[in-house]
Amino acid sequence: MSDARLAEDLGRITLLRDLPPPALARLAEAARRIAPPDGAPLFAQGDPPDAVYAVLEGRGRVRVGAPDNAAKRLMVEVFRAGDVFGEIGVLDGAPRSADAMVIGEVRLARIPAAAFLETAQAEPALGLALARLLSARLRRTFGLLQDATFAPLEVRLARQVLYLLKADSVKTEKGLRLAARFRQGDLADLLGATTRSIISILNAWRAANLVAYDTEKAYLFVLDEAGLAAVAAGPRDGG
Repeated sequence: MSDARLAEDLGRITLLRDLPPPALARLAEAARRIAPPDGAPLFAQGDPPDAVYAVLEGRGRVRVGAPDNAAKRLMVEVFRAGDVFGEIGVLDGAPRSADAMVIGEVRLARIPAAAFLETAQAEPALGLALARLLSARLRRTFGLLQDATFAPLEVRLARQVLYLLKADSVKTEKGLRLAARFRQGDLADLLGATTRSIISILNAWRAANLVAYDTEKAYLFVLDEAGLAAVAAGPRDGG
């Protein structure tokens, strides 16, 4: 596929959309389209930071996380079409701090580190966009840290589901469905919880008609968004 088409696709990436056409063309010339199979690793914790990745299209996702000492996985974030990831290591030069794996069908652009850094140095628009991106991710990380410290697991799960729902959802006859598939173990990994505890909460929500879950396809449907938002608000003090 031509560099011109790739430049157009890169221009739809949130981080890159304010770049002028010549800058997008240079990135496209250096970048390469890839379509890794489901389950393919993109990089591993400790790898050299040799590229930034942009998610061009697809209903799959990229899972970024790290194993803990018990060989359990902590899912740090889930990326979808329009997102970029892998930029932190490229910016600071340190080895990858997490693993990245493809889940489902997704098409990416792999932008070599040198080309990305050259563009960031030459284009103020990219520098500003990077600052905004990193600020947003820092705010989210701080919020998750607060939740992990103070909020019950059910509240944290409700907030995570609503976050994912807002990011990418599909309207169905049942209600809004998370666009990407999430096994119950995936949801556990996002919260650093056990799969059993997530199953218990989802079963309670299903009984209360807040959600439906297709175990075979790993699709989560939100039947009562307002009710789930009430759970996410946390317990009220009595008295």
